[in-house]
Amino acid sequence: MSTITDIGTLISRQPDIHGGCPIIAGTGVTVRRIAIWYKQGLSAEEIADRIGHLTLTQVYAALTYYHANREEIDADIAAEEAEGDRIEALKCDRQSQKLQTDIDLQKPTLADYPSRREFMQLPLEERRNILAKQAEVMLQHYQEDREWQELEAGDLIDY
Repeated sequence: MSTITDIGTLISRQPDIHGGCPIIAGTGVTVRRIAIWYKQGLSAEEIADRIGHLTLTQVYAALTYYHANREEIDADIAAEEAEGDRIEALKCDRQSQKLQTDIDLQKPTLADYPSRREFMQLPLEERRNILAKQAEVMLQHYQEDREWQELEAGDLIDY
């Protein structure tokens, strides 16, 4: 005997998961993610195969939600794409400018040695010092980097 599923229970919104975007209930998979793959030409079966823990019923529920609320989900997708473009532009701008942390990275690093083997032949204490200096520079960079802080605070794009 088959069980009856109330389709209204398959999609939910939780403020602490993906900022309240509609998700497949009991998972962190957004309807937006399913819609993006669907719009890229994947079938419901292919989407279910890609996300092995989802059932075909859950994927179809997400697609049904998408079609019933297309304007909302398409606007969400567009906003995510715009944010991705903004972050990419910031990244390109930063690569074109020489930052102080880039100068700091010119301390001896793994890249200063022609091979990993040569680096590994250094005394252990010297290797530890090099790696510790790199870790300090990276920590300082991420603590000062607005883009990174925004990424940590917000919803990541999930394609």
